[in-house]
Amino acid sequence: MPYGPYTRTEANLGGVGGQVEYDTYSAEALQLAVDLANTDVASRANAEEYIRVNAEWFTCRDLRLSDADVADIGDLARKIRSVVESGSDNEAVTRLNTLLDCCSPVPRATNHDGELHLHYSPDGAPIVDQLGATVAMGMAHVVCKYGRERLGICAAGDCADVFVDTSRNKSRRYCSETCASRTTVSAYRARQRAQTP
Repeated sequence: MPYGPYTRTEANLGGVGGQVEYDTYSAEALQLAVDLANTDVASRANAEEYIRVNAEWFTCRDLRLSDADVADIGDLARKIRSVVESGSDNEAVTRLNTLLDCCSPVPRATNHDGELHLHYSPDGAPIVDQLGATVAMGMAHVVCKYGRERLGICAAGDCADVFVDTSRNKSRRYCSETCASRTTVSAYRARQRAQTP
């Protein structure tokens, strides 16, 4: 399905059944990035819904978005997608650095929820700065540690969703079992039609 209104992706970042297991916080930051890339944030309603659903990521109290915020979130989504669409390591590095440069992460340690981990922007930073720094670092951690091939675009003809490949041999081609099954059924029916006199 084409990426559109906000929906949680089906990417499994857990490490079950021999799959790659990412650091929990980095995996969650990466999922935040993937979900952003798969949300049509050009729509103010979708952008606001994305922020509302992910409100636990933000330390600022005011989650209202200005027109400039909506535009910046859309630009951020496009930059994330451009990293995933990279055709080489050099291109991925260039695009990842563009994402990092525009977001200016400032890592700092925190234990606000009883567990030591890093935040990538000051608590008082505007909402778009907090979002950008977090998703940029989530992308950077995974791309640099596991390779750009761990991020992909669904191969289904009617879908453009970004996904995380947690398979052991980097063989995943679809964002979900739904897209994989639909493509298999479609290919089978096409073969059947071709064989019918």
